[in-house]
Amino acid sequence: MDEVSKSIARWAAINPGRLAVIDEHAVISYGELHERAGRWAGALQEAGVTPGSGVMLLLPNRAEFIEVLVATIRTDVVPFVLNSQYTPEDILSLAAAAHTGLLITTRPLAGVMTFAREVPFQIWFVEDFDYDRYPSLEALPVRRRTEIVFFTSGTTGKPKGVAVSKALFDLALPAAGSGAEPLLQLLCRPLFFRAHMTAACNILQEGNTVVLSRQAEPGVWTNLIERHRIFFVSLGPSDLTRWLDHLEKGGGKFPPSVKHIMSTGAPLTHSLKKKLKKLLPHLRTTDLYGTSELSAIAMIDDDKWADKEGSCGRPAFFVNVKITDEHGRELPPREVGEVWVKSRYRMREYYQDPEATSRACAGDYVKTGDLGFLDEHGYLYLSGRKHDIINRSGFHFFPGEVENVLQDAPDVEEAVVLGMEHPEQTQEPVAVVRLRTQDRNDAEAETDKKRELLAHCESRLARYKVPSSIWFVGEIPLNAAGKADRRELAQWIAKQKDGTFR
Repeated sequence: MDEVSKSIARWAAINPGRLAVIDEHAVISYGELHERAGRWAGALQEAGVTPGSGVMLLLPNRAEFIEVLVATIRTDVVPFVLNSQYTPEDILSLAAAAHTGLLITTRPLAGVMTFAREVPFQIWFVEDFDYDRYPSLEALPVRRRTEIVFFTSGTTGKPKGVAVSKALFDLALPAAGSGAEPLLQLLCRPLFFRAHMTAACNILQEGNTVVLSRQAEPGVWTNLIERHRIFFVSLGPSDLTRWLDHLEKGGGKFPPSVKHIMSTGAPLTHSLKKKLKKLLPHLRTTDLYGTSELSAIAMIDDDKWADKEGSCGRPAFFVNVKITDEHGRELPPREVGEVWVKSRYRMREYYQDPEATSRACAGDYVKTGDLGFLDEHGYLYLSGRKHDIINRSGFHFFPGEVENVLQDAPDVEEAVVLGMEHPEQTQEPVAVVRLRTQDRNDAEAETDKKRELLAHCESRLARYKVPSSIWFVGEIPLNAAGKADRRELAQWIAKQKDGTFR
């Protein structure tokens, strides 16, 4: 991240008024960003935060997030970037593991800590920070080149630290700066996700403008885009689903200034791609598949979707993908196995968890836990998560196959299929569906719709893949990564009698 700090300093010197960061309530120039980050760095140093030590960041998408991040670069401090959905117990546990004595947050987010009996660390609120109190600190002359720690829930649901060298956020071939007006790029997803943190660093290294949204609402995004004439938007599949749903329900037109959107994290579903081509055919759309452990793995633009239907693209630069069997042997094209990835952008380790690191790594490769195959031209296709495979009376299949069929039904907005334990069939597939429109008080209409969807599945799937039951919900709950929370849905289904999501 040294190059991020250097780029900010360079632009602050040659064009201090150039726009660096925008959110709903702030417009910060490169000159201001350089100065304000220096004040935060001075505060960290005065508080006795030493190089190599840790600071927890529990922040929404706002300009101060960037300021504090740059301050940790200058002071060689390790930022532990926390998900805003973490519980007080999660935060206390992470603070103990990180041996950190400082949490930087906002008053609304700090409210979660009021449930904790004792808080064994200082809490700084960005709303109260006094920029005039501290001297502006430049980068320290001796650098340890520390890491940044993100968190992923993995398969356990408990936060697991992903330690990534700060050097991996420096562009290998940064764009040459020019006097042209900066390009404004909106990041809809939180910066505590590695993909968006990487995007923010890249934007600043190129002298462009990071636009952040404090509220994850399609209406807010539209207002920001129209006010600042933004041309590029980065978001996730769940964000895109809600935005298109918002447009279909009369939420106005998609802003014409946007020419390119990128979806990060999980690959886009087939039904979501179809809807995008229908509603926004003029828009360039890039589907990027990546993980916290590896950053970007593969990507594909919409002009390739028809020829390579279902693919998440070819491996990115500096990335090698191979498909392996259960013994780690590489498989030929078109054979399904686990996706292993070698990348210059791989994590250093799972923070303070050598056993988990050892399980996840095989030499230079990281085992993603995703199953899929490569075709003859090197395009990657994902089948599903290794631990999500459904075993119905000895027949194994992926929930994604059933989800895609359900989502192709005209009235279905979202669908999640789970393998629920069954005493006679090992597991049975159960579908949770959100309809575009539904009358929750009309039991007869719901019964008819379930029959219709089951018939739809029976006409397109092998018999053992057809869901044994379908449940309708008003909303699909999301986990901390913005993906369908399968664990919560499974717990809910096990308790239900009437099919009402509470």
